Amino acid sequence: MFEEPNNNDQQARGMSVYRVTEFTSPDMGKTKEFAESLREDIAAAGAIFIDVVSMGENKGLVIAKYENQAAMEAATDVAKKAFGKMIEAGVVDGASVNAQTGDVVITF
Repeated sequence: MFEEPNNNDQQARGMSVYRVTEFTSPDMGKTKEFAESLREDIAAAGAIFIDVVSMGENKGLVIAKYENQAAMEAATDVAKKAFGKMIEAGVVDGASVNAQTGDVVITF
C-alpha cells in the first residue's frame, strides 16, 4: 500500500517529496468527520502539510508534503495506521487505497 522510492539523489538535493494517496469512500462527509478525530495522530507525521481533497463521485485524494525523503519514510507508519483506522471504521474502502510518491522537480 505504501511504497517508498529508492532515490538517494533526491536526498542529496534536499528537495521536498510528496505522498499522494487515492481512495474511495462511501460517504466523504463521514470520512471528514472521522479524519478530524485523527488530527493529533496525523500531526505526528511531521508533514509540511497534508490535504484531503474530495474529487467527487466518492473519490478522495490525500496530498502530503514532506521536507525530505527521511521525513516521509518516518511518517509511513502514521499514514498506515490512520488509513487502517479509517478502513476499520468503514469510511474508506481498503481495496481502493493507492499511494504513490514523488520528488519536486520544479516549483512556480
